[in-house]
Amino acid sequence: MSTTETSKTKKTRVWSQWLAASTIHLLAILDGLVCGWVSPYLAKLTAGTESLKITNDEASWIASLSRVSQLLGSILAAVIVYKIGAKKAVFFAGVPYVIGWSCFLIQESVLSIYIARIINGFAIGMFLSTFPLYIGEISKPKIRGALISAIAQGAGIGSLLGNCLGAYLPMTTFAIIGLIMSIVFLLSFYLIPDSSHYLVKRNKLKEAEKSLKWYNRQKDVGDELGALIAYIGKPQKLSRKEAFKQILIPLNRKLLIIILCILVFTNLSGVFVIQMYMEILLTALKIKIISPSLVVICVGIVAIISGLLTMYTNDHFGRRTMLAVSALGVSVTFFLIGAKFLLVNRGYDISSVQWLIIAEFMIYIFFVNVGIVNIPYCLLSEIFPTEFKEIGASTANVVSSIAAFVAGKSYQSVLDATSEEFIFFFYGSILFFMFIYTILVVPETKGKSLQEIQNMFTQKNKRMSNSRNDSLIATSPR
Repeated sequence: MSTTETSKTKKTRVWSQWLAASTIHLLAILDGLVCGWVSPYLAKLTAGTESLKITNDEASWIASLSRVSQLLGSILAAVIVYKIGAKKAVFFAGVPYVIGWSCFLIQESVLSIYIARIINGFAIGMFLSTFPLYIGEISKPKIRGALISAIAQGAGIGSLLGNCLGAYLPMTTFAIIGLIMSIVFLLSFYLIPDSSHYLVKRNKLKEAEKSLKWYNRQKDVGDELGALIAYIGKPQKLSRKEAFKQILIPLNRKLLIIILCILVFTNLSGVFVIQMYMEILLTALKIKIISPSLVVICVGIVAIISGLLTMYTNDHFGRRTMLAVSALGVSVTFFLIGAKFLLVNRGYDISSVQWLIIAEFMIYIFFVNVGIVNIPYCLLSEIFPTEFKEIGASTANVVSSIAAFVAGKSYQSVLDATSEEFIFFFYGSILFFMFIYTILVVPETKGKSLQEIQNMFTQKNKRMSNSRNDSLIATSPR
């Protein structure tokens, strides 16, 4: 093959991987729509400017119910991945969105909103548990972070769309738009083939070869197929009991704890709760130079820009670095916003720094999107061994959903009992601890294949085990 032909192959061989990611990007936009719906409609529903008027307690349930059902979606996703693979599980994640948006069209009531939020949360749980596994199976190491970031950035676009549409459209019209997008996703993603990773696990080697050719855009994929067979090992299908027993393996348990800590820190830090209540918070800070609803839209634009940036930073600077920068940046910003609430609640006039407050909310969303939004899912797609992926991802998302529900449901109660400044100082402290944890514990996986990542963890685990044994020998009585 000539140099020119080789160059062309290198440029085109990941085209199909980007196509698959772009299709899932639409599913991420639906995720963002569900989250972006909350800020404008909670403000309108509590104020009584929609066809319904709700109480603060009902608002807190609307904000948090999707998190309850998210954990159920994560559990079902693990079963689907175990049975029919990650690709089909991602596809079926689109079905609850269709049902959820349809609920808004049946009747405008608090109950219908509750049901819609529960079903849409179910879809989010399935989506978050499956797309990292699928992308990990189909992507080249050098672009894995970029693909995850591109998909995660869809949530920012969806959130912005939700903020924009929610500010000007009735709930039924918003639901029709979400329903159309859900159907478009199902029709387009249905045509994409299963991953070669899944097919090798099922010992369907001819189909796996065809899949590799489609995703890599190469005629000769013998080397890639051989490497994949070597990585997965002898095809076997573990029973549910055997699959769950994988959690008892010390290395698997250690990797799971790392992911769980990251996700718990992320959700309990309130970075997603603040987004849902942003318009209400801006109103409480007496922002008048620009409409709070317009500020929320501008913040959404910043989220998209920072999301685009991560397509470069994740693979260039690395997962650990960007997660640490993100946590520290949001922590400092939360302390600054908390200080503004401290002044306002003590009667000080801060009208002269309204632009500064708006800038701080934009900085907060920038730092959230350069790391916290996408890095956990990069790691989730990479660090678990093949036989532990389904159980590991499901467990991680179940715990994440519980933490998210606790953060969302407790926000209003904690706020009523304390103050806005306490909320922001508390969240900022959690994020600072997350920054320290990331620096000390989180592994760096950028640019490594799945096999190389597993070799890194296995070798490190052996060194630690040998070190402990040497220490025991040295201290034992002779």
